[in-house]
Amino acid sequence: MSVRSPDPGVCPFFRREVDGKLFAPLHEPDESNRCAAIGIALPQSDRQQELVCLRSAHADCPRYLRGAGALGGAIPGRRPAAVPRATLAALLVLVLSAGISFGFVVQRGGIDLPIVLTTPAPTDVAVVATPSPAGSLEPTLAPGLQPTAAVSPSPRPTASPSPQPTASPTPAPTASPSPRPTATPRPTSDRYALLKPCPDRKDCWIYTVRSGDNLYSIANYFGHSLSTIYAWNPRYAEGARLRRGDQIRMPPPTR
Repeated sequence: MSVRSPDPGVCPFFRREVDGKLFAPLHEPDESNRCAAIGIALPQSDRQQELVCLRSAHADCPRYLRGAGALGGAIPGRRPAAVPRATLAALLVLVLSAGISFGFVVQRGGIDLPIVLTTPAPTDVAVVATPSPAGSLEPTLAPGLQPTAAVSPSPRPTASPSPQPTASPTPAPTASPSPRPTATPRPTSDRYALLKPCPDRKDCWIYTVRSGDNLYSIANYFGHSLSTIYAWNPRYAEGARLRRGDQIRMPPPTR
């Protein structure tokens, strides 16, 4: 008989250990809940139970993935990554554009690139150096060409550096101490008059079944769900009948 939780959102490897035996887990963080995905049932922190084991986020838990792989079953909620339609459309347009461009080049017989030829301007002056008797070289003009005046570059003004303002250091802000959370007082309820504490664990209460009671009415009266009553009393989830005088275990009442 399966002992996993009837809630599909709870990890199928999540169990509750009582006296060395595994039962369906409690649907709230509890020190008796265990993870049985990789062999020996291991306890989990309340934070782990609340954020992973008791939610659908267990599908990304490494222990769950190892356990599902060892069983040889497919991991639910995982599908192969699909290429978006927008990406396929963009690739199709890119391939079509490349094909049209290649066909255009083939039809023209190639790509014509313009060739730029440089010709001397009529105002250019050729200067030929001829030796002088003094042994110095002086430039002479070729016949038929007029000398042009040499243009000497004008000196550019140099910009004087302007003084830059010095930034004054800003004082670092002082961190204000955060207020400490105040402990929430435990709510009082008149339902405690019908309960007695469990002798073997804390935050556990026992209700003695009276004539006319059923599991749904008991759960509703103390502000719990029916699945919580089943989790704390697994024998009724397995088909045991409720009788007068039976003792029902439950967490503290919420009403």
